[in-house]
Amino acid sequence: MEAERFEALRRRFASLYARNPEVRKVPLEVWESALAEARVVPLLGTEANLFRLRRDVRGFPEGTILGEEILVPGFPHIPRIFRLSTGVPRYFSEAFFAEEKIEGYNVRLFRTGREILAVTRRGFICPFATDRWPDFLPRLSEFFEDHPELAVCCEVAGPGNPFVGEWPPYIKEDVRFFVFDLMRLPEGHLLPPEEKYALLEAYGFPAPEVSGPFWPGDLSPLLALLRRYEAEGREGVVLKGVSGRPYLKYVTPVSNLEDMRVVFPYLGEVPSQYLTHRLVRYILSHWELFGDVGSGEPVERVFRGLREFLERVAQGEPVAETFQVRFRTERAFRALLVHFRHAQVKVEVLKEKRRGEYLEVTFRKIYPRATAFWRQKLEGFSVVD
Repeated sequence: MEAERFEALRRRFASLYARNPEVRKVPLEVWESALAEARVVPLLGTEANLFRLRRDVRGFPEGTILGEEILVPGFPHIPRIFRLSTGVPRYFSEAFFAEEKIEGYNVRLFRTGREILAVTRRGFICPFATDRWPDFLPRLSEFFEDHPELAVCCEVAGPGNPFVGEWPPYIKEDVRFFVFDLMRLPEGHLLPPEEKYALLEAYGFPAPEVSGPFWPGDLSPLLALLRRYEAEGREGVVLKGVSGRPYLKYVTPVSNLEDMRVVFPYLGEVPSQYLTHRLVRYILSHWELFGDVGSGEPVERVFRGLREFLERVAQGEPVAETFQVRFRTERAFRALLVHFRHAQVKVEVLKEKRRGEYLEVTFRKIYPRATAFWRQKLEGFSVVD
């Protein structure tokens, strides 16, 4: 049966391979080897003949979507700098813009046939973003009619998202979409900022706050912007050269503290270096922006709420995170549950209620490894370290 299943997949991919000249740049036997090793897998959640890359393959990055008439590259990883005064002049020789870095999760929207799909950084179809984009990007279909060669890169952010526990403080309910880049297909090149800004304005697409241009020789306006973002609780900036390169990201001190606060209950689910990296970022950014390392603020912010959390776990409750999410269709909600099962995320649905044109759902994610991490310590077991 397994051999029959692989042969069916191989035939599907061969059909795609014959129709897509970009895919044919890599020999078929390389792709078939990647299929056999599950580095390339069918894209679930669509009837279209699409595949996603679970790992890099011959220059095609993880998260790339392959189809008979489309290739959507994985979104590039943006390098981070830890100090503006040395990092900016090291990488920028021309003017650059600072776009607000939004705390949320990243999707690429593209058209294939009659469908508009949203896929995550790893290449999964996001049922939530695929369901909700019409609420925030009503002219997206028109955009793809006019620009079939582009994909739309969005951040989905707000307390009503189904994936992340942080969001900008100015979003009080539900979610918002922010278009932060337009990607040219199939190459994956991102449009230069001013070309992108013109298209976003023409189609009424919501976007992150844009500041600048700034110049490497005078960073005082950029430092002032980041001090404002710190006071307002915003995440940070992505710096983009006026020509389209380079891209660099830099986050505010408070963003690093929020990351640590949110993740602390879920230790055991994240890499051990997660906290270390954010502590280093916090120290360097606070020192650069304010000349010190923040006195008692880190302890007060990071450990807020931990006493109640530890009491709940000590009483036998699992480590869990609750989400309240709106869907336009029940089908999208069911598809999200399938996505969670496929990703091996344990979910418990607490409430479903139709309110107006939306299905409002409350569910919680249960984290077994984090539960075991804390219970082992709270129940008195020893650890060799």
